[in-house]
Amino acid sequence: MQCFRGMASECSSPVLCLSGGIFEQTDGPVSLVSAEELAFKFAVNNINRNRTLLPNTTLTYDIQRINIYDSFEASRKACDQLSLGVVAIFGPSHSSSSNAVQSICNALEVPHIQVRWKHHPMDNRDTFYANLYPDYSSLSYAILDLVQFLKWKTATVVYDDSTGLIRLQELIMAPSRYNIRLKIRQLPVDSQDMRPLLKEMKRSREFRIIFDCSHHMAALILKQVTPLALTHSYYRLSLQDLMAIDLEPYRFCGVNMTGFRIINTDNPQVASIVEKWSMERQIPPKPDSGLLEGIMTVCFNTSLLHAPALSRWKSATVLIVE
Repeated sequence: MQCFRGMASECSSPVLCLSGGIFEQTDGPVSLVSAEELAFKFAVNNINRNRTLLPNTTLTYDIQRINIYDSFEASRKACDQLSLGVVAIFGPSHSSSSNAVQSICNALEVPHIQVRWKHHPMDNRDTFYANLYPDYSSLSYAILDLVQFLKWKTATVVYDDSTGLIRLQELIMAPSRYNIRLKIRQLPVDSQDMRPLLKEMKRSREFRIIFDCSHHMAALILKQVTPLALTHSYYRLSLQDLMAIDLEPYRFCGVNMTGFRIINTDNPQVASIVEKWSMERQIPPKPDSGLLEGIMTVCFNTSLLHAPALSRWKSATVLIVE
């Protein structure tokens, strides 16, 4: 399968500009719409309502759903969208599928926009790749700053997958530069039962624990640490995307948590977006709905970022030769 770029024509106004979105769906009896897809659609609708962003231009989208980790399917969907003349492709999120789409976009000089964390190669060959998610060093330094501020001398780092070791690289290297001892642990790979690991940490009297995992996994961990009395005041848990977790059940259990988030809910513009979402959905966003997840915020901001460029973009006709 090969994709070739053909003749280009001006994306002049008034005109419809088409963006592509490729999003993963989970297997199961009911396929849930991902937070990225919700944010993508919501952002496009907001761009079209704000005529100052794209004057005399209407942004439309083509959405394709793929199975997780299916790079061949992702490549096919990307070529299908490029044949429609999309001016940019959003997603997919997972590494194998994302890399396949990114390779095609680089070859055809079409912007590929990502919204999840990715370890960017040092050679920086991906000229047409954009990602607003904070760089791993920024996240790692933020956690290291917290550890130093709290004057921790010992801590346990619990990561979900190997990418967590990259994201926490600055913290993991801290013992060689600072007076701190770290213990590194990994969450169970093929099980959602964290209790054996949590019990082991409790027996080892590991009181300061830093978790690097998704907000879905963090919510599961919190449910399992409560019966084990790991939320008492002498335990300190550090989690990311805390705003995406429903913390109501832990209000009165003496939990001692510190969380990071990349969304500033005190910002008037953010509050306005949440209000618009509530009006559109006829329901306020719950913490676990995905709206307050950092990933969704990055996707929304990225969608807004590429809007001004679309007014100067030239759409291309792409031929698929099999």
